[in-house]
Formats: sequence, structure tokens, C-alpha cells
Amino acid sequence: METAIKYFYMLLKTLKGRHYLLLFLVPVLFLFLWIKAFISPVSLTPGQDQMPLYELLQQLTGGSIIALNIVGAAILILLSLLAVRLNERYVFIRQRTDLPAFVFALIATGTVSLYGMHPALLASFLLFFAIDSVFAVYHGSRTLAKSFEAGMFVGLATVTYLFSGIYLLWFWVALAFLGYFRPREILAGLVGFLLPVFVVLSWYFLNDNLTGLFQTISSLYNFEFSAEYSMFQKVYWGILAAFVLFASAFMANVVEEKKISSRKYFMILFVFFLTAIGNYFIFSSAGTELYFLLLIPTTFIVSHYFVLSRYSWVKEILFIVFVVASILVHFLG
Repeated sequence: METAIKYFYMLLKTLKGRHYLLLFLVPVLFLFLWIKAFISPVSLTPGQDQMPLYELLQQLTGGSIIALNIVGAAILILLSLLAVRLNERYVFIRQRTDLPAFVFALIATGTVSLYGMHPALLASFLLFFAIDSVFAVYHGSRTLAKSFEAGMFVGLATVTYLFSGIYLLWFWVALAFLGYFRPREILAGLVGFLLPVFVVLSWYFLNDNLTGLFQTISSLYNFEFSAEYSMFQKVYWGILAAFVLFASAFMANVVEEKKISSRKYFMILFVFFLTAIGNYFIFSSAGTELYFLLLIPTTFIVSHYFVLSRYSWVKEILFIVFVVASILVHFLG
């Protein structure tokens, strides 16, 4: 046990730094943990009509499940690297570290019923850029352009995955946290949101298929989600939820030590997290796929603790639990 702790400590110490190993390790880890998506691919949206942007992706891949899963894997790998870049750009975790990429890889593959591509995964990718644009608003330059971009990415996510639309409210809350809840930024974001929606509606109208679009939206909204999960999968989610609560408590305890910008960024990420949770309880047809929308905020909340906690032995044990549970779920979940 002592040897295992020593090796995990060395792993954590390595991942907390900056290493080119990341460019090799994270893609390999994704492919290893997500291998079932390529060996025995299963559609995550069987027999369901989807929102226009995802339908377009399905057409571009010829309806091939494997091709869609390759796109999904590429999105996950890219998001893990972009998570590192986001922290480098805004430094809300007070250290330049590759750890978010590793944490993201473990969390992203931690739900065995989500081995594959789903509209929510593509929406999560688009919403990442909405987060980036919102953070850029705080810098005070080009606030209208960045507000427009944030709204546009939320709009694109909405025409990909219907229940992303609620993130327009998140955007407005984020503006309030940043001190830019002003009519022009609100309007710029709203115009950005409506632009992709208007383009989609116009396309369906010109092709005399507007009724079909409304039927798709109605079927997605009224879809009754139901699923069963193994006990260990539920245990893993419980462990992950406990980590989020524990890491959030740690963050609240050290919040006074942070720069004002870092506090605001983490509050925006936390509200993003709560928005996804709220989606689950508000819409009965929103289900496990919302896990994809939780990836970015959960990654930063957990990474923040592992990078900055001073209680080394507790941190090492929790890191072991996190890594082992994230791997075991693939065999027991």
C-alpha cells in the first residue's frame, strides 16, 4: 500500500507540472478507456430525430456509428487539451498545470452508458467556447463582440442539443458576476443566440419543412427518459459528487486568497455546473447525457483541489481513490 501511494504521489506530482508527455498520455488514455465505443459501437440516439446541427453531422459521417464515435473521441481529446489552455489563459487555478487534461480524461469516460457520440457531447464542445468568451468579457475590451460570441455558441449548442438553450440564462448570470449586466451586453448575447436559431428556422422554412423541425423539437421535449445503471456506476457517480462537494468546500475556504478574477471565474463555472443539474430536474426528457455538460466545471473544481491542497497525505489518498474508481467503473460498471 505504501508503495502504491508513493507511485500515485509521483504521478500526481508529474501531472501537476508541464510535460510534453501530455500530448501522448491523454489520447492513449482516452482510447484505452473508450475502446468499447470502437469495438462494439452502439448508437446513443437510436430511432430518435435530433436537432439540425447534429443531424448535419450524422449526414456528413454517412450515419456510421463508428465514424460518429471517432468524432466524439476527437472532441473529448481536444476538450482535454483546451481545458489546459483555458487555465493558462486566465490562470484561475493559480498554477500552470497539465492536471486538468488527465482529470478530464478520467471523468469524461466515467459513465459506461455514454461510450460514443451524443448531441450533448457536441453541445458541450460548443459551450466550452461560450465559457471562453464569457471569461474574455471580464478583460473589459471588446465586451460586445465577446458577448455576441458567447450567445452565438449557446445558440449553436441549442440547435445541436435542445436543452442547451437554458445556458442563455447562465450567460446573463455570468454577466452579473462579471459586473457587465448591462443592456448592450445582454442584447449582444441575445442577438448572438438568435442568429443560429434564425438561420436554422429560415433553412427549414425555405425547404418547406418547418413543421418537421417543430415535430422533432416536440418529440425531444416529450421523450420520457428512463434507464437502469449498475450499482458500481451509481457508486462512482456518488464518489465524483463527493469529490465536487469536498473540492468546493476547499475552494470556499481559500477563496479570500484568490484574485478577484479567479473568484468570478470559479463562480461562473459553478453556476454552469448547477445549470446542468437543474436541466436534469426541470426536463424529464433530459437524462444521463447531461453528464457531458458537467465535464468542464467538474474538471476544474476537482483539479483545483489536487493542485493547491496543502494536506499532502489526504490529497494522495483521495487521488488514488479517484483514479482507481475511474478505471474500475469500466470493468464493474
